[in-house]
Amino acid sequence: MYVQTKREHFKFKQCWNEEFDMKVLAATLVSATLLASANASADTQFVALDNSPGTELCMAFASNKPLKMQKAIKNNRVKKHQIDDKLACNNMSLAEFASVYGLNRTSKFMNLDVSTSTSIKDLAMAKKELVYISGSK
Repeated sequence: MYVQTKREHFKFKQCWNEEFDMKVLAATLVSATLLASANASADTQFVALDNSPGTELCMAFASNKPLKMQKAIKNNRVKKHQIDDKLACNNMSLAEFASVYGLNRTSKFMNLDVSTSTSIKDLAMAKKELVYISGSK
């Protein structure tokens, strides 16, 4: 019969607490990173110039929400592969538009190859940017 001593119990408890602390720290860092990236994309506000189907699709793409993009595609009765080739937002291809404004979620949904780049941006000093969107007709 094995009896655990107080010293062994203390070592086990201390080890478990360290592991738990590391997991909490990792979760906190991941959450902070996600919030910072969400705030960076929230600095840009998109405004539609007209009510054309192209502009509607561009606005859905600019929302960076795949479900919204999927609904816009369904409402306009087009296919994803048709949009990739023909839709231009502000006279830019979808891949270009996504890389300029950091729209990684909708570009992933549309299977676009968007090259990533790293930059440092002071979020406290960032001003809200207003972008007017017009789609191809």
